[in-house]
Amino acid sequence: MFADKTVVVLGATGVVGSGVVRKYLDAGATVVGVSRSGSNLERLKQQIGVSDSEPFMGVVGDFVTEASAAEVFQSVAAALGGRAIDHVVSVLGFAAVGAPPTATALDSVTGALADGLFNSFLAAKVFLPSLKSREGSSYTIVSGGLAHIPPPFPGLWLATVKNAAVNALSNSLASETAKDAVRVNTMCIHFGVAPIGGSKNQFGMPAESDTLRLGPAFLAVARGTQKGQIICLDSWSTTDRIAAS
Repeated sequence: MFADKTVVVLGATGVVGSGVVRKYLDAGATVVGVSRSGSNLERLKQQIGVSDSEPFMGVVGDFVTEASAAEVFQSVAAALGGRAIDHVVSVLGFAAVGAPPTATALDSVTGALADGLFNSFLAAKVFLPSLKSREGSSYTIVSGGLAHIPPPFPGLWLATVKNAAVNALSNSLASETAKDAVRVNTMCIHFGVAPIGGSKNQFGMPAESDTLRLGPAFLAVARGTQKGQIICLDSWSTTDRIAAS
């Protein structure tokens, strides 16, 4: 179903992004992976076993400023050689760990929002307009279950604020595009995901499965009919059910 489709994965070298890239390639899509690091893109190709015959292209760039975001979009367009983008998956930022709220400096709050909310905003600003009239297109943003539940320990409150803000951003983008062809959704992941072949998440805690099991759910949302939804992956069984839909 994706053999003639082009997909852009922002944050392609992260735990979630790497599995999404691999599963889209398996489905026959042309994939452009965006990362802040060229060496990480090369490592990704080794990690997920990208062959020379597979249509994968890497673009180095970031979403720190409006200018750098525009450069990423232009580089992706150049890599695709004029082909339109069908699907974008935005997996930007990390779950910050720090001090409890009243012991946290404002700069730490700003930094946590910059790496997850602000860059997600800038990415949508440059990529989403090109999808508005594209039939069958989708724009999927990734957030986390901490957006809905109290953090298990005070130092994770920054991740709670960031994820909740990302969900709010996604809702706002969905409202903006309500009458357009593109479908904007959020995949809100409530559990730890291990890197390919691993057994622990980014915090070193045990994870039931790795990102290759997660990836198919993103493909299901891209080919589905969901629009303007916060899709909560609250368990691996929910994830498997969505992937099979």
